[in-house]
Amino acid sequence: MKSPLCLALVHLLVCATVFAQSPAAATSATESVQVSQPGSSAAEARELKIPAGTPLEIEVAYAVNSLDVRPEDLISFRVIVPIRVDGQTVIEKNSLVTGRVAEAKRGQHWGKAGKLSWIMQDVVAVDLTRVPIQAQRDSPLAGNGIKGTSHGGQVATEMIVLGGLLWVAAPLVLLHGFKRGENAVLPEGKRFVVYVQRDTIVKIPSASTDGQTAAP
Repeated sequence: MKSPLCLALVHLLVCATVFAQSPAAATSATESVQVSQPGSSAAEARELKIPAGTPLEIEVAYAVNSLDVRPEDLISFRVIVPIRVDGQTVIEKNSLVTGRVAEAKRGQHWGKAGKLSWIMQDVVAVDLTRVPIQAQRDSPLAGNGIKGTSHGGQVATEMIVLGGLLWVAAPLVLLHGFKRGENAVLPEGKRFVVYVQRDTIVKIPSASTDGQTAAP
C-alpha cells in the first residue's frame, strides 16, 4: 500500500513544479518579443537629389596671395546662401567650398603682373557628402583667375626717358628693369557664383526638418 501512495505523491509534486515554472517562461518569452519591436529602431534617411547646374553663391574665406601658394594647393571659400531641395536644407550657409590652385606666379621683372588661377573642386553638404562643383555652368574644366597690377608701361616709359640721356644713366635704365609688377591677390569676401557639376544624392533623416525633429 505504501508504494502506490508514494508514487501518487511524487506525481503530484512533479505536476505542481511544472505548473509553477510555466508562467515565468511565458513572461520571459513575452519580454523578449517586446524588446525587439521595430518601434525602437532609428528613423530611415530620406534621399534628396541636388540637380546638376544648381547655382551656388560663395565668397572667399581668406585672402590668397599668388606669392604664398603653389599649384595643387587648396584654397577655401564658404557658402553665402543655403541650398534647399523639397523644403529641406541640403547645403548650409557657411559650408566649406574648396578650390585647387592651377597657376600661381608672383609679380615679375620689367613690371609684369603676378597671376593666380584656380579650379573649383567641391562643397560639403549637410550629410558630409562632397558635392562636385565647377566655375561655369556648361564648362566643367573652366577655372577662375585674377592678375595683379602691371607696371610694364611705366617701366617702358621710364627706360625710354632714361635711355635718351647720357651713357651715365645706363645703370638707372637697368635698375628700372628689375622693378616687379604686383602679385595677384584674391581678397577675402570676394563673391562668385559656381554650379553643381552633376546630380548628387544627399541623405537626410526623415524625421528632421531643417534641424527640428517632428513630434511623435
